[in-house]
Amino acid sequence: MKNRDIRISKNINGDIPYLTEVLPMIPTNTIILYKKLTGLGATYGELKAKRNSIIIEPNKPVISGKCKDPKHKDDNLFGVFEGVYTDNIIAYIERSIKQKKHFKILTTPESFYKVQEAFDEMEIDIRFNCFLLFDECHKIIKDVDFRSDIALPMDFFFECRQKALVSATPIEFTDPRFEEQNFQTITIVPTFDYAKEINLHATNNLLQSAKEMLGRTEKCFIFCNSTDTIYALMQQLGLLDESAVFCSDKSVGKLKDLKFNNASDIWNKDMMKRYNWLTSRFYNAVDIELEEKPTVLLLTDCYFTEYTVFDPNTDVIQCVGRFRNGVSSIHHISNTNRNFMVRSKDELKGYISCSREIYDMLQNLYNYATTISTKDAYRAAVEALPFTKLLDGNGKVNYFAIDNYVNAELVLSLIHISEPTRLRRIS
Repeated sequence: MKNRDIRISKNINGDIPYLTEVLPMIPTNTIILYKKLTGLGATYGELKAKRNSIIIEPNKPVISGKCKDPKHKDDNLFGVFEGVYTDNIIAYIERSIKQKKHFKILTTPESFYKVQEAFDEMEIDIRFNCFLLFDECHKIIKDVDFRSDIALPMDFFFECRQKALVSATPIEFTDPRFEEQNFQTITIVPTFDYAKEINLHATNNLLQSAKEMLGRTEKCFIFCNSTDTIYALMQQLGLLDESAVFCSDKSVGKLKDLKFNNASDIWNKDMMKRYNWLTSRFYNAVDIELEEKPTVLLLTDCYFTEYTVFDPNTDVIQCVGRFRNGVSSIHHISNTNRNFMVRSKDELKGYISCSREIYDMLQNLYNYATTISTKDAYRAAVEALPFTKLLDGNGKVNYFAIDNYVNAELVLSLIHISEPTRLRRIS
């Protein structure tokens, strides 16, 4: 892919300008990389752009926040997620046409099919009449292992004439279609020092370390990707009455069953308490605008909940970037696990390549098996192979799943060996 850099500097007031000031319109077949700067306003620019836009956002809280933002009250925004139906989208399209307004639809990946159905019924071809933007595109790779539908819009994405992807914390895509369609990468390069200091606390007692840290904070936001861990810590530390939890709708129900009612599946400033706990659906894209600068605490428990491990190249940067007025300090408390394997990217690619050879060999034996019993035996063997997990529903190689596997293994290797508490800079 071609690469192009655009340098960005702070203005005379010391503020970072919006992306539109250096790139007025996002060009097609482009991956926009923010060089670790969050909140540059790529979505904002597209919602203001004088063209029909469909923006795929990672989850509902992001969409709800954009649709309620006063900055967009005149931009004809329409959110699509669970509970919004094809008929609602059709009514929006008809209303927009009648009012001569551009379509500005924000949808989750899982609800994108409803947008397609609505446009099909209206006999409008999205591929030629809308700009399709996938925001926070690193989430396709990060989440595809437990949320396979996040990649569903990508086949259609590559059919569109006008399309782009955006991320402040990109992960390299290996899908060959990016090369085949001559995608370019535009990297926004800051001319100023944008790194932030983070305190790393390696511990063998997560509860005690959290207790010590929380005891000396006034307003704190705690990111932890496990509702069970969050509730256990709130209960054991006696913080239930001083806490608010922002998590998935399913987890809200789980907490209510435990008699904890101050939980929500969307960001709500009015619900804030001294301790505010957030799961991974709030790591990206949600704007948290506060007058004060809170303490940010990241909690990793790699023994009981492996998925609470933070990727320093994506998750940490995204969590800190939620706070538009900045933060007072950043702390990451984590235990470590010597049982995690440490392998380089080349070693992981070699493992995948070998797994594919084994899969192809057994699949070939299955194809040429002459009896039902031997076919059944080979099919069972094929289904148990590691490489089978890296295929999509049609049996084709899922490059996003491969990228996910490599990234996840590299992240786990970072917490293999225990290290002392120290201060680092994130960039």
